[in-house]
Amino acid sequence: MSIERECRYHPGREAVVECQKMEFWYCQECLDICRACTDPCLYCKFRRECVIWELCRQEARKRCKEEAVSGQQY
Repeated sequence: MSIERECRYHPGREAVVECQKMEFWYCQECLDICRACTDPCLYCKFRRECVIWELCRQEARKRCKEEAVSGQQY
């Protein structure tokens, strides 16, 4: 049996959700650990209807703040 859509980070695993902006697919584990939002700090025209963003919004915002702070230190 072949997998119809594979996870970007876990080849061989079935993907359950797609990033519409980047057209990447992600498995349930990536969604659970909020690794599926590829560019949470950048504009995305799909964000209003994005399942990934809705489930990972808090973690994504935290990552953006951390990146902004670490970027200012250099």
